[in-house]
Order: sequence, then structure tokens, then C-alpha cells
Amino acid sequence: MQAIPFKELGISDDIRTSLCRMNFEKPTPVQELTIGNFLAGDDLLVQAPTGTGKTGAFGMPIVQQIDRAQRTTQALILCPTRELAVQVSGVLRSLSKNKPGIRIATIYGGEKINKQIDWLKTTPHIIVATPGRLMDHMQRKTVKISAIRTVVLDEADRMLDMGFRRDMEKILKATPKDRQTVLFSATMPQEIYMIASQFLKRDAQEIRVKQESLAVETVKQYYTAVYPGGKNDALLSLLQDNNYPLTLIFVNMKHRADKLAFQLRKKGFRAAALHGDMNQNQRDRVMKQYRLGKLDTLVATDIAARGIDVKNIDAVINYDAPLDNESYVHRIGRTGRAQQEGIAYTLIHQDEADLLRKMIKNLKTDIMPTENTLSLPEPTRQKSYGRVSGNSFHSINVRRGGRNRR
Repeated sequence: MQAIPFKELGISDDIRTSLCRMNFEKPTPVQELTIGNFLAGDDLLVQAPTGTGKTGAFGMPIVQQIDRAQRTTQALILCPTRELAVQVSGVLRSLSKNKPGIRIATIYGGEKINKQIDWLKTTPHIIVATPGRLMDHMQRKTVKISAIRTVVLDEADRMLDMGFRRDMEKILKATPKDRQTVLFSATMPQEIYMIASQFLKRDAQEIRVKQESLAVETVKQYYTAVYPGGKNDALLSLLQDNNYPLTLIFVNMKHRADKLAFQLRKKGFRAAALHGDMNQNQRDRVMKQYRLGKLDTLVATDIAARGIDVKNIDAVINYDAPLDNESYVHRIGRTGRAQQEGIAYTLIHQDEADLLRKMIKNLKTDIMPTENTLSLPEPTRQKSYGRVSGNSFHSINVRRGGRNRR
């Protein structure tokens, strides 16, 4: 199905000129579904994983609607982390290249507050902030949000996971009741609906991008079945045989991220963990090393990886099988970005085969067995796993032990 042009979505000429400079030729599914409703002033609850173009979905309408003649702060975007706030601000500045005079302030912890106070004295049109630091400025009375027309909660589920619910509520209560509120979330737990019912208008629209629209076309997808206790060997074999410059490994538990990163370092990999128990400075330090190539392997949990914006990740490996379809799409979307080809592997035990089969069916995608495999015992091979590989199930032929890469 052909994408609707940006012009038909209501995007102005000056924003479209900026989009051309950014090499954005057509809207993503979440942008198609969101932009028109956003420009119409509707409150929105949008399910949109990172990597689907959600920043553009709210960034384009916000920049387009800013009245540069007014010396007021008109839009507020709340982000869970410093890294995501900086990323969002960068996109907004790129979108506003042809609308000179739009002032954007980025407010987050870990930076001298006096510098931020100076920025806020200029009365920025748009504030992009983390909840904790914005609350600090509100208590100091160094920020004015009483004239806000639009509030966006970006990655709201992650903000809730990080314990920001009370701050989010206080911030929303300090903005005008007639504001437009748009909530983006990768997942839709019950707590998200509670926030939405409290702060979004009753006629708010819920938008969910269809799973098939979320499938990442530029990512080659593989699975590797392993015997019990064989995931470490399978992982080492993948890493050593392919020697990827940047690899992102997903696990489901925080303690496993630490343990696996430690084990990989012992094998000679420059690995580090990224999870929710780390403070902001620790996360920033790890991400800086990863982005600069001082780390080649990052072991992360789903929530912690939500703000990662590294465009040249070569491979994603699901050490633990994702818990649902949305998590799988979010994970593999970390590679194959900006029209570059990526690759993703999923390590699974025999008892996770049904999970893989259902995921393939629901996402309407092909996940192929890795090459150089050994068949599993006959009882398992007789089963059919949909579009995986016909009537056989495979396990990688792992090489025991490891070698130092550097």
C-alpha cells in the first residue's frame, strides 16, 4: 500500500523542505496515523515502539504549529532519559531549519542548572525535559509552563518504570486544563491507561500501529535452537564467527545482563551491561563508550534499551526470547536503521518453539534457521513450526571455548 505524501497529511512547505534535507521521503505508518489527528488538536494515546518514526510523528506538528511571534513556551515534551531528550531536541532543530527563530531548550539532570536557567530566561517556544530536572526548575520557579498548548509524553511506559509517575502527574497538573495531551508508549500496561484516563480528554483517540506495519524490512532474521544450557556457547559462536563491530544483546532480567556482560569480558569482548538499576550517569557513560566504539557488545534489558539511538548497530541477538511481538519488533529495530541492512538472531530452547511459531504467524515475517546447523533429536524434528523451516528445527553447531578478539 502506497504511503500518503506528507503534503496530504497537512505538513507545510517549510517542514517538507526540512524533511527533504533529512532524507525523509515518505511517512512511516505511525506518522500517517498520527499527524492529521495531532494537527486537528486531538488528544492521542499512541502505541509506537522506538525506531518507528514517532519523534517525527509529534515533532512535525509541534514545529509547524509554533507561533514565533509569541514569547511564550507553547510545547512541552517529557522524555525518560537525558539521551532521548537530546535526541528529540536534535530532530526538532532539524525540522525547524526553515522556521528561524524557534527557540528549543533541552532540560535534563547531570548538567549545571545555572546554564539551564539562562536558557529558560529566553522563554523557549519548546521545552524538551526529563521529569526530575523539570520538577527541580518548577520548584525554583525558573520555568513557566502556564501557557503550554501541547504536552507530549514520550516513552511513557519507560517513565513509569523509572518511577516518574508522581512527577508526571504534578507536571501535567501545572499545565492548562485545555492543553492538547499526546502520550506515546511502546507497550500498553494498565498503568498507561490509568494515566490516560486521568489526563487525556474523554474523546481522546487511541492509535495502534499494526504489527505487520512494525516489521523491519531491512533486517535479516534468524533463529537458533539450543539444547538446555547451550545459549552461552551458541552466543559465543555467533560473536566469534561474525566479528561484528557493534552488537546489541537482549536479556529479560537485570541480573542476567550483568552476569552475561561479565562472562563476555572474560572471553575477550569489550562488553558492558545496560539496565534499569543503573543511574543516569552510569547509563550515559556506557552509551558514550558504545557509541564511540570503545565497547563492541552491549547487553541490555528491554526498558533500558528504549532510548538507544545508535545508527550503525550491526547485529541484535535475543539471548532471551522476547516476551511478546512488540518487544521482538522493538529489539530488532535497533539494527537495520536509516535504510541500512541489519541482522537479528534469536536463541531459543526447545520449549520456546511455540512462542517462535506464534510470533512468525502474527508478524507475518520470515525467521530462518542459522546456517551450519545440526538437527535436533527426531521427536522435535517431526514437529512443524509454520514458516520457520518447513518440518525441521535446527540447532547451531557451536564451537566450544572462545578466543580473545583483541
